[in-house]
Amino acid sequence: MRALASAFLILSTVVWPQLAAGQPSTSSWTLTTLKAQMVPAIWVLDGNEYVRESPPQGENFLEIQGRLTVPPGALLDPMALSEIRVRNTRSAAIAKPQSPFVVGLSILTCRYLPPETRAHDLSRRIVGHDGSLGLSRDSANAPLTLAIEGSHVDLCMAFAGSGRMGGSVSLEFAGHSFTIPLTPMERPRQAAKATADPPTRPYWDGLLSSRATLIAGLCLLILGLGTLAIWRWRTHRALLPARHAKSPDDPDVATAEGDASRSPGYELVEPERVSSEHCRTSFVRVGTSAGPGKADFEAALRALQGERFSDADTLLEQAITKGLMATFECGAWSMRGQAAAAIGEIPRAISYFLKALGGPEVTAQAALPAAMHLAVIYRELGLRADAVKMEAVATTLKSVNITLDPEVNRRLKQSTQAYRRALRATHPTGLKALATRLLHRPRSTSAT
Repeated sequence: MRALASAFLILSTVVWPQLAAGQPSTSSWTLTTLKAQMVPAIWVLDGNEYVRESPPQGENFLEIQGRLTVPPGALLDPMALSEIRVRNTRSAAIAKPQSPFVVGLSILTCRYLPPETRAHDLSRRIVGHDGSLGLSRDSANAPLTLAIEGSHVDLCMAFAGSGRMGGSVSLEFAGHSFTIPLTPMERPRQAAKATADPPTRPYWDGLLSSRATLIAGLCLLILGLGTLAIWRWRTHRALLPARHAKSPDDPDVATAEGDASRSPGYELVEPERVSSEHCRTSFVRVGTSAGPGKADFEAALRALQGERFSDADTLLEQAITKGLMATFECGAWSMRGQAAAAIGEIPRAISYFLKALGGPEVTAQAALPAAMHLAVIYRELGLRADAVKMEAVATTLKSVNITLDPEVNRRLKQSTQAYRRALRATHPTGLKALATRLLHRPRSTSAT
C-alpha cells in the first residue's frame, strides 16, 4: 500500500503538470512560443516570388506559429502533413481534425511553400535564419512529408478556416498535443475608429502646449524676417544699373559653360529601387556548365581578383553577349556590379546588382554580394526601406561564407556619398529650387 501511494505521488507531481500544460515530456525536441490566430491572407511561393492567397469570401485562415528546436544529437523524424492536426477546443469531442494545407517559415513574416508539387519536382525547400524546412514526396502520388534541418526553425502552419473558433485550439504534432490560446484577429483601423467612443474633451483642449506655441512663433518670426530680407535685397538690386551682358563668344562665358557641362553631376541618373522580385528567400545551385562565354567569364574572374576592374567589366560583358547559362549569367551581373562599385560608378553598380537578384535562376553565391553591396549603398543614399529589404536578403543567406571586406566597405561608402552629393547638385530639392527661382529672376532694365 505504501509503494502504491509513493507511485501515485510521483505521478501527481511529475507527470500530471506536464500533461496539464500540454507540453511533451521528451527532451529530443521542443515546440515553444506557440501562437494561433485567424489571418485574412497568407503568402505562398509561386515560381520565384511570393503571392498573396486569400480564403473564400467571409472566411479566414487559421495560422499557427512556433519555434521548433532540435538540440545537437537529437532527431526529429520526417512526418507526413496528415500527422499534423488541429481541433477546435470548443467542440473537441465532435470536431473533425484538420491538417495544414501549407507549411513554411517565419522570415520577417510567414512565407509558405506551395502545397502541390509536379511529378518531376518532388521536393521543395525554404531556408530560414538557423535552419531549413523541406517538403518532399517519394512519388507523384505519395503524401507530402515534412523534414527539418538545423538547430531551430520558426515554423508556420496554415489551416483552412472552419467558421467560428473557440478561445483556444488543440494541436497534435509528432505524437504530442498542445493547447494554444487563439489570439483575436486585429480589427481594421477604420472599423476601430468608427466604433470608438466620441471624445469627451474639446478638440483644441491640450492640442498646443506652451513649448509648441513658442516653437511655432519662432519659426514664423524667422520666416518673416527671411522674406523681408529677400524682398529688400531684390528691391536694392533692381535699383542698381544693369551691367552689360557678355557675348557668348566672350572667353569667360565660354569657360563657365564648359565647366558647367563637366560638372560632377553631369548626366547623372536617379538610383533604381528594389521591387518584390529582388527579395528572394529561395535560391538554386550553381550549374555545371557555363556556356559559350565560359573563357571570358573565367578571365573576368581573374581580372576581378587582380583588381583590374575595367578589364573585368569588359570581359563579363563579352561573356554575357556570347551566352552563359542562367546561373552563370546571374553571377556575371553580380561581378559586374562589384567592378562598377569598385571604380565608383554607383548607378551602374545598382543596376547590375538588381539584374543579378532579379534573374530567372539566382544562386546564393551571386545574391549575397549583391545584397550586401546594395544594403550599404541604399543606407548611404538615405533609402532606408530599400536598405532594410536588402539586409533581410543578406540575413537569409548568412550561412554562405562570404563577407564584405572593411576596406571595400569604406571605399563603397565614399563613392556613394560622392554620388549622393552630385545627385543633389543636379536635382535640387523643392525648397532649394524655389529659392533659386526667387534669387535669379531677371532684373528690370527700364529707367525711371
